[in-house]
Amino acid sequence: MSMNSLVALSLLTWTIFTGVESGSLNSRINVSAGVLASSEIFDSSVNQWKATGSMATPREYHTATLLNSDKILVIGGEGFAGYMTSCEIYDPSTGQWDVIASMKTARADHAAILLGSGKVLVAGGRGYSESLINCEIYDPLTSKWHPTANMSIARPHLTATVLNSGKVLVTGSVASSELYDPVTGHWQTPTRMATARSGHSATLLKSGKVLVTGGSDVGNYLTSSEIYDPSTDQWDTISSMSTAHSSHAAILLGSGKVLVTGGVGYSDFMATCELYDPSTDKWHNITSMTAERCYHTTTMLKSGKILATAGYGYTGDLDSSEIYDPSTGQWDRSAKLATTRSYHTATMLTSGKVLVTGGEN
Repeated sequence: MSMNSLVALSLLTWTIFTGVESGSLNSRINVSAGVLASSEIFDSSVNQWKATGSMATPREYHTATLLNSDKILVIGGEGFAGYMTSCEIYDPSTGQWDVIASMKTARADHAAILLGSGKVLVAGGRGYSESLINCEIYDPLTSKWHPTANMSIARPHLTATVLNSGKVLVTGSVASSELYDPVTGHWQTPTRMATARSGHSATLLKSGKVLVTGGSDVGNYLTSSEIYDPSTDQWDTISSMSTAHSSHAAILLGSGKVLVTGGVGYSDFMATCELYDPSTDKWHNITSMTAERCYHTTTMLKSGKILATAGYGYTGDLDSSEIYDPSTGQWDRSAKLATTRSYHTATMLTSGKVLVTGGEN
C-alpha cells in the first residue's frame, strides 16, 4: 500500500467508531495482515527479546492487564474468525498461557482496567453489533465474568483511566466523558468535553488530573489537549501540541512530564515526539525517535527509561524497538523483536521485564 493511499484511507478512521461504515485505516491495513498468537519478553538488563509461550488464539486489538497475582489477563480482540469473547492468562513463572472463561460479548478496541478490588472492568469497543455500550467485570478469584451497568453511550474506541478515588474515567468517540463507580456499579452522568476524539491518549498526572491529547475527529487530526479535574468534574482546554498526533503513545515520566511519541498525522507516519510540562502548561518538541511508528507501545522500565516497541510505519509492520533516556533527551536503538507486529500489547511484569503479545504482521 502506498503512502498516499494509506493517508487517504486514514481520513476515514472516525467513521468506524460511529458505526457508519467500516472503511477505517485499521480495517484497510488488515486486509492482507496475519494475526499473531506469539509473545515475546524484553529483558533490559541484557537488551534482548526472547520468545515465550504463544497464546492459544491469535489476536489483535485486544487488551492485556496485570493482575494482583502478577499474572497477565488478555481479553478479546479480533482474530481470523472475527471479534472474540475468548480470554487467556499468562503465568510469568511458567511462561505458559491458560484459556479461561470467555466474556459474554465479543469485542475489540475495548478498554480494560484493573480496579482496586483486583477485579477487571471491560468497557465498550467494537463488536458484531458495531459500537458497544455494554460492560463486564472479571473476578480472578472465581474466574468468572459478570455484567455491570452500561455506559450512557456506545464508545467503539475509548480510553479508561483509574483515578485516585478508585473511580474509572472513560473518554472517546464522542465529546463527553463518564465515570464508573466500582462501589455502586453504576456510571455517572456524562461530562462534556471540548472535542470528540478517537485515536487519542489519556494519561493520569501526578496531580491526579487526567491529560487527554490528540487523536482525530471526523477525519481531522488534532493538536488539541484537555485536562480533567476530578475535584470539579470538569474539563479545561490547555495548550496544544505543535503537531497533530493520532494513534500515538503517551506515557508519564518520573519527572511528572508526559512524553507523546509518533502516531499518524497530516505528515503521514511520524517519528516526532513532544513533552508536556504540567507545571507550565507548555509543550516542547524533543528529539525524534529513530523510526516513524504508529500503533506502537511505550513502557516505562525500572530505570525510568522508556521502551518504544514495534508498530506500523512506512515499511509496514515493524520489528524495531528503541529506548528514550529522559536524563539526556535522546533515543537509542534497542534489540529487534523476533516478529514484526502492530496493534499488540506491552505490559511491564513485576520482574521488570516487558511482555509483548499478539498483534498483526
